Amino acid sequence: MKESANLNEVSILVDGQVYKGWKSARIECGIEQISRAFALSVTDNFPGNESFRRLQPGQEVQLFIGNDVVCTGYITSTPIRYDAKSVTVQVQGKSKTVDLVDCCSPWAAIAPSGGGAGKKSDSWQDVKGVKETTKPVQPAKTVNKSWHNQTAKQIIADLCAPYGIRVVCEVKDLNTKLVNFTVNPGEKVFESINRLLTKENLIVTDNEYGDLVITEPGFAGRCSDSLEVGKNILLGSANFDLSKVFSTYVVLGQHKGSDLEFGREVCQDKGVAIDEKMDRYRLLVIKDTGQSSNSLTQNRAEFEKNLRYAQVTSPTHVLQSWRDSKNLIWKMNSLVFVKDTMLSISADYLISKIVFSIDNSGSKVALTSIRPEAYNRKGYSQKNSNSKKTNTADSWSEVK
Repeated sequence: MKESANLNEVSILVDGQVYKGWKSARIECGIEQISRAFALSVTDNFPGNESFRRLQPGQEVQLFIGNDVVCTGYITSTPIRYDAKSVTVQVQGKSKTVDLVDCCSPWAAIAPSGGGAGKKSDSWQDVKGVKETTKPVQPAKTVNKSWHNQTAKQIIADLCAPYGIRVVCEVKDLNTKLVNFTVNPGEKVFESINRLLTKENLIVTDNEYGDLVITEPGFAGRCSDSLEVGKNILLGSANFDLSKVFSTYVVLGQHKGSDLEFGREVCQDKGVAIDEKMDRYRLLVIKDTGQSSNSLTQNRAEFEKNLRYAQVTSPTHVLQSWRDSKNLIWKMNSLVFVKDTMLSISADYLISKIVFSIDNSGSKVALTSIRPEAYNRKGYSQKNSNSKKTNTADSWSEVK
């Protein structure tokens, strides 16, 4: 990749050639999506110029901001619009992990030869950064459709291997083995992974090199700068929507019995979490799928409670610069101190989503953040022993 003098210049590398000079761009990534995406466009005032129109859907692409890799994946579409005076070319692309969203989990009878990635398994070897990330989880040599006594990270690696997607695990204690896990016919790969997420309360996203990443809140470190009104925030917003928050979360499940464990012991797994911050009674019952246990259902109930309440105060702030004061690009899953008197926020938050954009009005970045305890895998719940539930039966006594 040629060194860029402009730290915020957007460029893409396709088949060894660099394309830049884009008039508008939108690049989006987040910890709640496993495939980052981008859309770039340029208007050519001289119809007939073929330089940008050589780009075709399906080509491998790396997107850069300055010299920083931001996305490694494929061009998904190349819309062209023209009139008598100009031609507008747009290039849209997504991370390599897009195949996990679009495609089904391979069955042993319908799988690429050799059981692993297809013919293009080595096509990314010369691409910048592919060999520079954390050591990946090694998948099985054969394609599986069911697993017994395997960890979630091993199952995810096996699910991704046929599509040439590496799995990087940044969680140290992810060693619990699941009794049984089976791919449902016609199920998309991400749907299979999503069922695993609910068991371990995992954060699964992608990185700039197109790997699938199993990670923990704040693994990317702490931002050098804080977000402050009057300093670097152009505008801020938060919905403060309580409609998805409940007072009582109940997760129900069941697991396979044995000679020593049967009947109600295996068919009535239940976890209950109470949110004492809710004044009125609101019940949410969640049915856990697959093999469950009392501990799994309890952790799931606590996780749902913490995540949903944290989402109430999840703000979005728009900044002018794509980089902080140290010229480091903003990164998702990093901790940042937010001081926003307008939204009554003054605490550490986790950057959960980033949208970089540039158009005729200049460049901006939108940072969506959330309290880091929202994604605590162990369902940690800090309870105030002095707090008391409001007596909702009498709360309307003075109302006409």
